[in-house]
Order: sequence, then C-alpha cells, then structure tokens
Amino acid sequence: MTDTPEPEMDAPPAPDTPAAWIERPGALAKLAARVATAERVAIDTESNSMHAYREQTCIVQVTVDGENAIIDALAIESLAPLREAVDRADVEVLFHGGDYDISCLSRDHGFAFHRVFDTMIAATLLGEERLGLAHLVESIYGDALDKRFQRADWARRPLSTEQLDYLRRDTLYLPGLREVLGRRLEEADLVEEATIEFRRLAGRRGRPFEPDPEAWRRIKGANRLDDLGRCVLHALNAWREGVAEARDRPPFKVLAPRTMLKLAAQPPKRAHHPRTVPFLSHGERSRYGRAIVAALQRAFEAHAKGDIPARAVRPTLTPTEAMEAKVRRARTDALKAWRRTEIDRRKVPGVVVLPNPAIAWLSAEDPTTLDELAACPDIGPKRIARYGKAILAALADLRR
Repeated sequence: MTDTPEPEMDAPPAPDTPAAWIERPGALAKLAARVATAERVAIDTESNSMHAYREQTCIVQVTVDGENAIIDALAIESLAPLREAVDRADVEVLFHGGDYDISCLSRDHGFAFHRVFDTMIAATLLGEERLGLAHLVESIYGDALDKRFQRADWARRPLSTEQLDYLRRDTLYLPGLREVLGRRLEEADLVEEATIEFRRLAGRRGRPFEPDPEAWRRIKGANRLDDLGRCVLHALNAWREGVAEARDRPPFKVLAPRTMLKLAAQPPKRAHHPRTVPFLSHGERSRYGRAIVAALQRAFEAHAKGDIPARAVRPTLTPTEAMEAKVRRARTDALKAWRRTEIDRRKVPGVVVLPNPAIAWLSAEDPTTLDELAACPDIGPKRIARYGKAILAALADLRR
C-alpha cells in the first residue's frame, strides 16, 4: 500500500465572505479598476450551450489579488470595463482549458487577450495523463472539487449557494496552479514551447452564431441515404431547427440526430398518425408526433415532385490541385512519422516535439532553409536549433 503523496501547496484560504456577486454596472466598474492594475488575473466562464438554441456567456468568474467575483453576464448589458481592463500587454490572464472561454468572450463581448497562461496546456506539455482542473487541484492542493454542476443551465436564476461556491472554485486555484506549473515548465525547459501555445490561444476568436440550413448534411450517414431518405432528413431538420429556435432549446434536445437518420433510412410507407412513426420515444411521440408526421408528409410530397436535395459533392480538383494535395498529405505523413520517432526517443508529448499547427504549416509551405523554417509561428528558435535540419531533411526526402 502506497502513501498518498503530500500536496505541493496549501489550499487557498477560504474567504471570510462568499465571492462578490456582480450584477450592476457600478460593481463591475469597481472590479475592473482592480483588474486594470493587476499583473495577473484568473478568468473562467459558464455558458448555456446545453440548454439554449443560441448559446451565450452567462457567468464570468474572476479572481484577482486574492479576491473572487462572479459576474452575472446576463444582467449586465456591457462587459466593456472588464474587457478594457484585460486588453493590455502587461497583464497575464489565467485560464484552464481557455479555448472555449476565449471563444465565448470574444464572440459575445469583443474581448481580446495579449498574454495568457493556460494550466491545461501547461499540464499537457508536462505530460500529465489527466488534464482536468479537478485532478490538478487534487494532485497539487489535495482538495477535491465538486463538479456536479458542469452541465447546469447557467442562464437560470437565482443560483444556489452550492452553485456559487462551485463557480468561485473554478478560478480560486488558478494563481497557485500557475506558480506550480510555471515552475515545472522552467525545470523541464519548456517555457518557449508553452509561450508558443499560449500565444496561439490568445489569438483565438469566436464566431457569431448563424443558423445553417445545410447542417443536416453533416449528420453521419446522410450522404449514404437514397433520394427519399434525403428528403426526409432535410424536412425533419428544417422542422427541428424551427422548433429549437422557437423554444430556445438545442436542436439535439428536440430530436436526436440518430433518430432523424433512422427515420430517413427507414421511413414509414405512410405517415398519417404519430403511432405510425417508428423510432420515436414516448415523450417525442406525445410532444412532437403530429408535427413529425407533417414533416414526413412534406418530405413525401417533395420526393413525389422530384424536389430532392442533392447528395453532398466534394469539390472537383484539377489534376494540379490533386497532385498538390497528395504531396501535402505525404509531407504531413512524413513529419508525423518523424515526430513519433522523437516522441519515443525523448519520452515527451507530441506537442513538445512539434505541434500540429506547425506540421500543417510545414506541409503547406515546404521550407528548404532554416531561415524559411523560422517563418513558422508555431516552431520557435529552440526547436529550429534542435530539429531544424532533421525537419528539412524529412521534407527534402520527398522531393527526390
């Protein structure tokens, strides 16, 4: 029986008072003033993607100078004071798995970040097998995080005391984790690699939501359907999108894609009553049965008239384009094979050797000199010094 390892750090002291709940512009302005002079601030967000048609940022958690705040992003029309407070090069913003947070904040409120430190990325570079915040907090602090609210509907108010504590803890530990993981990165000589990953993360931007009438084509198996099946899937998707938007629910909570595909692959010969429609659950049949029957009837009518959605067709490449694509794939395969060898030799994660964005750049640009290689934003001087000649040789072999 092995002893439980001692935690590396004491847990952050619990504040005497709960995290500040901010739902008015004046309180946000005071918080932003503290952030505007801080060297480091931890941020997390909660959205309602599992519960709404158009997701939005509902909560923003902030830890700055030992103080914790929870911002009701639905109650405050503009987060401009906080956005302006972090839009500077002399503040480091801490995240855990920040790609989603940055996407939401940039999409919904125009946030831009200059310097970030992401504890999940740091743990990945360091070869941690388990990357979740709860695991890092437990292994470093010895504390257990309650993650039961991960899928909560954060647009609902009021929030419970347990939910508020859950929110506070998502940023409470990040400053300490940053210290531990930052020190480990230095000891492992991975600061440059981490800086490259953090820079790419900081540049991430979320795109505004736009309904996509062609989304049904991306349901796995859609392109294998016959003419009637495509009519059915198209009609069901159009109906589902309308209901989802009207009820402000995610489309998959109206009717699951797998159910739609089953109906499209094996449609009833006639649809005149909900009882004749297969594959529906009792709840789906009672709630939407008549509307689904109507959608199926529209699909049958479209099929009879020859109004049939075409199969998805991949763009036809010219011979030159096809050859270029083949060459790029060969470069990608060669670089990944070389990377696997280095991973085995050094016993480090693949991102330490060569991240995927660098492989994509190399496959497209095919550099022939170290100076050309240096133009890749995802490699860095240290990798060029260590691997530059080997990378160029791997690419040169394909030109022979």
